[in-house]
Amino acid sequence: MSLKIEELIKLIKPLSDQDEYPHHMLKELNLTEYPPNWNESWYFNFISKQLSCITRISFKPYEGKSRILCLILVNDKPVNTYIDEVTIPKNDLPDKIGTKRCNYTLIEPHKKWHIEYIDRKYELKFDSLGRFKPFDYFEGVKMEDFSTDYADLLDTAAQRHYEQACICKGTFTKKRRGEPIESMEFEILGHRDHSWGVRDWIYIDRWNWISAQFKDRTVNIARVEVKGHLLIGGFISTEDGNKPVKDVQITTETKADGKTPVSSTFLITDSEGSTLKVISKTRHSIHLPMPTKFGITEVFEQIADFEIEGMKGEGISEYLISTRK
Repeated sequence: MSLKIEELIKLIKPLSDQDEYPHHMLKELNLTEYPPNWNESWYFNFISKQLSCITRISFKPYEGKSRILCLILVNDKPVNTYIDEVTIPKNDLPDKIGTKRCNYTLIEPHKKWHIEYIDRKYELKFDSLGRFKPFDYFEGVKMEDFSTDYADLLDTAAQRHYEQACICKGTFTKKRRGEPIESMEFEILGHRDHSWGVRDWIYIDRWNWISAQFKDRTVNIARVEVKGHLLIGGFISTEDGNKPVKDVQITTETKADGKTPVSSTFLITDSEGSTLKVISKTRHSIHLPMPTKFGITEVFEQIADFEIEGMKGEGISEYLISTRK
């Protein structure tokens, strides 16, 4: 089951504080059950050479499942990878986001989230604080833009999506036999996003996404190829606001496998016609294969150094490629 274009348009509303919470969409879309690939997810990261974290939780109400990932790196080396799947109400969404081990609490919409991960070896607690204004990927999109082709693409790649640059402040503790042996406080630039809608990974042919944090700005791009269509989005955030990205050209150097990126150059054009060249160099690449009965989708989540005209930054460069049977 997919969504009709009229149902897609119902999702396109101005971003509100209520959008930070789980979306109970059956009544609004007049559905008896969620589409099989409906997914609502919250994602947070902060990246530094000393300490990094990538964490994501997703709800899949058609399956009655919630999937959680929390990856912690120290000195660019993974020290903890937590992957879990828990049961949620089928064709409904819980109001609580997370589990006892890994949980996410909204304190103030678009301004403050609190995230905790606790196990017998590590304890990570931090606040994700909005650094710049959130960016809605449908900002500036007009209803006449919703051609059948565009709706076809959205019916695969998630309908609603916003992102925000953050400052992450918290404490990371190493433990032995449950007792703290080493603890550090941190304040690191980070990023978050929230999306909901149909996302069928295997039909996304290729995907590039970056969240690059610099002292005075955040640079984000998303370039998606799916079903013969191309969707380009993103933004450049500063204290003055957001400038949407209108085009991006990407060249990538890979390892001998032809898949794992080691360096990329992004030539970005913003809504005012200005261009910006961003260069990424991979420090650590995490391979996340997602096999299905239709083929395999491979995600390369890369801890990366970024550079703009000599200015240094850090963040994530994500690359996805699907191979269908």
